[in-house]
Amino acid sequence: MQQSSFTLDEVKSHFEHWRATRAKKRERIPIYLWDEVKTLLGKYSLLEITQTLRINTGQMKNNLRSSFPSIKINFVEAKTEYHLSTKSFVSFPDDKQTCSIKLHRTNGVVLKISALPVSSLQNLIGQFME
Repeated sequence: MQQSSFTLDEVKSHFEHWRATRAKKRERIPIYLWDEVKTLLGKYSLLEITQTLRINTGQMKNNLRSSFPSIKINFVEAKTEYHLSTKSFVSFPDDKQTCSIKLHRTNGVVLKISALPVSSLQNLIGQFME
């Protein structure tokens, strides 16, 4: 089942079908599903992918790196904190959300930034990790 691109909902339905029809409860996720997950990277956040597909980042890291050694995938843990003055729910546009990050390269170089706009996070991480 090779397709150049899938939506998150399409991949979710394929995971649900596989889970409903698999032979054993602890059966490994098939390669064709990891192929589909690969098409989601860059279009959806890691959090959206893992929550929607009910997989964890450890599974993604192990399966995508070993199944697709030619593809460079960087996993970064980010923590976002919001400070609200009221108890009501407030929705922030992406360009006003900020976060603090600390990135480590394998060669020992460290990058720390406070109050980075979330909208520039993906681009910055991609450039720094190259």
